Amino acid sequence: MKKARRKPMSVRFLRTGQHRYAVRAALEGKPIVEMSPAPGYDPLMPHDLQHFIVERALGIEGGIYGQLAASGTAGTFHIVADRADAREASRETRRRERKGSQFMSSQRSDSARSERATYICWHDWLSHSDNPFLRVRALKMKDAACGMLEAMPPNERALYTPEKMTQIRSQFQRLSERWSVLKIGESFTEPW
Repeated sequence: MKKARRKPMSVRFLRTGQHRYAVRAALEGKPIVEMSPAPGYDPLMPHDLQHFIVERALGIEGGIYGQLAASGTAGTFHIVADRADAREASRETRRRERKGSQFMSSQRSDSARSERATYICWHDWLSHSDNPFLRVRALKMKDAACGMLEAMPPNERALYTPEKMTQIRSQFQRLSERWSVLKIGESFTEPW
């Protein structure tokens, strides 16, 4: 069976407060969805930005962003609507929630894989930092990251090649640099 071609999606990461952020996703032909506030704020890179990087790099289609690209809600996103189109937004919300619920139950393994990948890649990026404070953070995560890798099935572990890890570290660095200079109210957008 041939995979359906996904529509283009853009994802916007917004700094909304001192220790707060939001994520908006715009899928061609669909209303914008948002998670606000989003969990896991970090001044270097919020948790959902980490998910975005690893899911995109590793092709995890059943993670947060793959679910959004399939017109789901990932269980936490809601339609951003103005009052003029509230009725249509309500209908679209029900459609997305039904689709999202079906998608989430069928993609639990990808969601778990995304969480593991995020932790492992965050640890890897921190451990390669020039900043000694970040390397200390990585050291505290090392046992958990190694344990996750060891417990993975071989086909999943095989994704973490030196080349792929270098690519992901590069994306972590690039997007961390973009994120860490944002002032409250500022944002940046990345394609999915």
